Parts: sequence; structure tokens; C-alpha cells
Amino acid sequence: LTANNVTNHLKHMPLCMAQLQIALSKEKHLKHWGRLQYGLFLKGAGLSLEDALVFFERMFAGKDFNKEYAYNVRHMYGKEGKRANYPPYNCSKVINGNAPNANEHHGCPYKHSTVQDVTMMLNKLGVAPSKQKAIISQQQSHNYQLACVEHFKAVHPNVTPVANDFGNHPNAWFTSSVKASAGDASAVGIKNEKSTEGAADGSPASGGDVDMEEESPVSVSP
Repeated sequence: LTANNVTNHLKHMPLCMAQLQIALSKEKHLKHWGRLQYGLFLKGAGLSLEDALVFFERMFAGKDFNKEYAYNVRHMYGKEGKRANYPPYNCSKVINGNAPNANEHHGCPYKHSTVQDVTMMLNKLGVAPSKQKAIISQQQSHNYQLACVEHFKAVHPNVTPVANDFGNHPNAWFTSSVKASAGDASAVGIKNEKSTEGAADGSPASGGDVDMEEESPVSVSP
């Protein structure tokens, strides 16, 4: 993943991250919790610090990026503050963390957005209306993570996730989608309908990681 191809990977992002990229592309800005949720996700997806700085400066058009936001990005990568290794948010943290206020786009859309808003986002991502029914049904039943799993099934109908962390972590969803699209099902702990093999789940390592909220970077700007 590089600064030049992040947006090309939108189709491989679960809705909680896709909504942040869509908002970033449209508004050229994300508020603090959105920057944190999306920045750590991209870090976990393999975006280097150097590319993250280039990407966010490019997306934050019209802002004094180096003055207002560069420190926050470096902090996420453990280069500022106490230089800790901050992990990407898992599903539980996305769902149960700070709920988004007006003009904020973080959190879990299946919990924090309306059915109409979720439908609109799925349409933007090219999910056919006929494949949205199972997703919306799980959202209406408050089964937010199962709704996310149904989204994956809609995008990859011939791939069945079997990874332990799949459905529990946005980065496992992303990695599984990328590898499934490349036809490398066994590499991400998923199986094709014709195969029963599974392997690693592709989720980011958590050993020794520090909870980002223990020392959230100073947000110079909202």
C-alpha cells in the first residue's frame, strides 16, 4: 500500500473505513477521531509513515498540514510522544468507541448510521441492491459485525471466511479482500468453495501494542 494507491483499495475496505475515505475525498478533511481510526487502519494495512505523510498532506488540500496534522500522523506511527506501537482499531473498539457527532465519519456505520445512509454507501461501493438485503437485515437486527461479514460475502461470493479474526477486525477484512481478489484464498485464512484449506488470518500483530487512547496525540486542529 502506498500514497498513490490508497484510493484504489477502497473496494477492499470494510464500510467503517470506506466511509472515512469517501468523506476524506469529498471534504478534504477528517476530524480527530476519524483521522485516528483511519490512520491506524492504513498503518495496519501496510502504509509506511513516509507514505502516510504524503497521502494525508495530499488529501488535506488547503490546510497547513505540516503545522496542524503531521505531528499526529507521526505519533500514530510511534515517532512522537512516548513512541509506542499503536495498533489499528478492532471491531469492538470501532463499534463501542466515541460515537460520531455532526460532520464526523468515524465509528461503525451499521451502528451509528441509518439504513438509508448505509444503503447509499453500499451503492457507492458498487454492491448490487439484491446483495444488500442480507447486510441490511443484520444491521436492523443490531448484528453489526455480521452485517460486515455479509458485505464481504456480497463482494466475494465464492469465498468463505474462516479466519479467527475475520469479522472482528477491519484489517483482517481488508487483507482477506485483497488476497481473495488476487485469487490467493489460502494465504489469508479463507477458503474457496472448492477448497477447505485455511491459514493465517492476516490480522495485525497485537503483542506489546499500546492502546492509542492511553496517550492520544494532541490534536492541534479539529
